[in-house]
Amino acid sequence: MEEKKKYIIENVGRLYFKHGIRAITMDDVAAEFGISKKTLYQYFSDKKDLVTQVIEFFLEESGETFKQLDDKNAIDSMLLIRKHVAFIYKFYNNGIEKDLKKYYPELYKKINEVKRERIFTNTIDNLKQGMSQGFYRTDLDPYFIAKLQVGRMLFTMNPDYGIFEEYEVNSLAFFDSVMDYHMNAICNEKGIKYYKKQLNKVQYEETN
Repeated sequence: MEEKKKYIIENVGRLYFKHGIRAITMDDVAAEFGISKKTLYQYFSDKKDLVTQVIEFFLEESGETFKQLDDKNAIDSMLLIRKHVAFIYKFYNNGIEKDLKKYYPELYKKINEVKRERIFTNTIDNLKQGMSQGFYRTDLDPYFIAKLQVGRMLFTMNPDYGIFEEYEVNSLAFFDSVMDYHMNAICNEKGIKYYKKQLNKVQYEETN
């Protein structure tokens, strides 16, 4: 992908995360990057094309994050995902999901299908890895827990379902509480000790 186009896609994505999709017009995008609309339309046929390419780019980028998990132990893998989530929370606004659901339903459906598959598959892989490495309890049912994790991430943490409010789920502290709940349920004594040590280290680095 041409560097200029990639730069636009990546940074438009951040604008969408921060302000929502509907609020950002093609005029706004052209002005933001100091280019003419004519130049912008050389890269994207219309706003729908831009939105589609932005979403596909970020899905691919998040997929690269999951590929990095192969080089980590099970608990470090969970903390790498947390790092990715922490980065997104810096400029995330739930309006992007509302706009996708209302104005781009096919893209919204695709995102949720990808999320569901990745959460389910990654949870199973992580549980099996953690059990073999001696960090997790050996009596776990990976497929059962993976389904719970899908429900937790896609439904419990979605304010549309009225379980938690939007201001609650849109915070790293909330994500940490959910992760703590999960990790305390699956880790053995060795795993809990290592998890808390590594999490404290990560949180210290974030605030210093």
